[in-house]
Amino acid sequence: MSNYLLRKSKIVSVLLGIAFFVSACGSSASSSNNAKLKPIGNVNSSLSRLPSEINIPVKGKITRTGEIYLLRGLANVFSRGMDTMGAKMVRAGLDARVYNHSIWKSLADNIIARKKKKQVSYPIIIMGHSLGGNASALMAKYLGDNNVKVKYVVTFDPTVTTYVGRNINRVVNFYLPNDANSNIVKKATGFRGALKNINVRGVRGLTHTTIEKDSNFHNQVINRTLSYTKKRRKKR
Repeated sequence: MSNYLLRKSKIVSVLLGIAFFVSACGSSASSSNNAKLKPIGNVNSSLSRLPSEINIPVKGKITRTGEIYLLRGLANVFSRGMDTMGAKMVRAGLDARVYNHSIWKSLADNIIARKKKKQVSYPIIIMGHSLGGNASALMAKYLGDNNVKVKYVVTFDPTVTTYVGRNINRVVNFYLPNDANSNIVKKATGFRGALKNINVRGVRGLTHTTIEKDSNFHNQVINRTLSYTKKRRKKR
């Protein structure tokens, strides 16, 4: 290995180490921010949804139906716009929770298990940035393949081509094309919903690390999310 590549490898390793250290600190400090948000329905402890890892102090009362999953990208430190958007959603009465992209399958399996006990609050909505965008499409397709309907999927600049299949209603991908224009979302067998890949290159100077922080995008997806949800019935 050349000296240049060796130095580059060491730099990348150090940066990743710092990122994961910051991520761990942030997660432990923020684990109770949504502690007052109760699980949906009469959920057994073994099937309760994981507490949100949102990294912004925020309190909110769930007043609308639905479960919104927001997935961060690498090491939890490069997708903080998902936390900001999640906080806005919580304040709007939505049950929005933020997680790292790596646990998407555990989240999906939890939904599938609760569906069998009629403990899921619909609509299911999934959004993610970067690796979280990749995971959002994977999670939605996995749920659809297991007969769980997903209402809305939003990806912010995924890093690879992803596919969405049956039981998914609407998918929007805000992306900055890579060299091969390969970071788009495509239809898999069975997809009958609406799919839009929106090229945002040159829009307000967006970059991969700022695209999920754009307030205009936040407003768009939050408004549509609200239109898909309903006010929860008050318990008598």
